[in-house]
Amino acid sequence: MHHHRAWPARIIKTKQWCDMLPCLEGEGCDLLINRSGWTCTQPGWWIKTTTVS
Repeated sequence: MHHHRAWPARIIKTKQWCDMLPCLEGEGCDLLINRSGWTCTQPGWWIKTTTVS
């Protein structure tokens, strides 16, 4: 697992993870239902999920 750069407090507080642009160019970012993380969706419907503990 790669280490993320320091997250701004605003993003941690609101859990707007997609504001960090965590996905690769061309991928779509969606918050998980409970905002415990996000998914990156590539064309072709390959989905990568990342959760924040």
